[in-house]
Amino acid sequence: MKTRVTELLGIEVPVIQGAMARIANASLAGAVSKAGGLGIIACGGAPLEWIEEQVSLVRSMTDKPIGANVMLMDPNAAEVAKLLADLRVDVIATGAGSPANYMEMWKEAGIKVVPVVASTALAVRMERLGADAVVAEGTESGGHIGQITTMCLVPQVVDAVSIPVIGAGGIADGRGMAAAFALGDHLGFAAANMPSMIFPMIVGKLVGGVTAIGVAMMLVPKGEDVAVNAEQPVSEEA
Repeated sequence: MKTRVTELLGIEVPVIQGAMARIANASLAGAVSKAGGLGIIACGGAPLEWIEEQVSLVRSMTDKPIGANVMLMDPNAAEVAKLLADLRVDVIATGAGSPANYMEMWKEAGIKVVPVVASTALAVRMERLGADAVVAEGTESGGHIGQITTMCLVPQVVDAVSIPVIGAGGIADGRGMAAAFALGDHLGFAAANMPSMIFPMIVGKLVGGVTAIGVAMMLVPKGEDVAVNAEQPVSEEA
């Protein structure tokens, strides 16, 4: 099914895998991308050599779009940002800060940039910086994020920006997905009954909201439901 997110990111289904530190490696990200979603390699705290190796491994698994995340509080964030630009990954997700210092470099490399936001003010700021989409992440997702709940945050962000919004936080079954898709005017599709893709494990966060959903943990044949991990935060500073 086509949504604004699938068209933007060049993926087949609006499934975005969360960037779980020390879990979201090439094996997981490659499986998600190969299945038609967007796999994301978690780069926070990782050596540059490991990141380059993981990107190479994913590209050996599939020629479909792949992503990586930059945890902007990481002391090596600038080096990671430059490496990912050089590697020309398809999508970069950011958290724990503002990507302003790297936006021009990533755009010149043809990379789509999707920051995680915890408020409408930050979402507007990210759109102004040139973000291609935002992840509106409610406090239910866990991790280092804001205090606004998903059902309150997502519709506010949808109303505040014109770029696609990916909802996140505490949506764990079909009922939650249906509710999430009602929060905005952008159509999306949940990954229920998606064969040969998602293991039915609930781990705390759904990237689904109005245009896409996210997945986490593992992929096994004939999964039916999807759940997502907590994503890295974005501070209020831009």
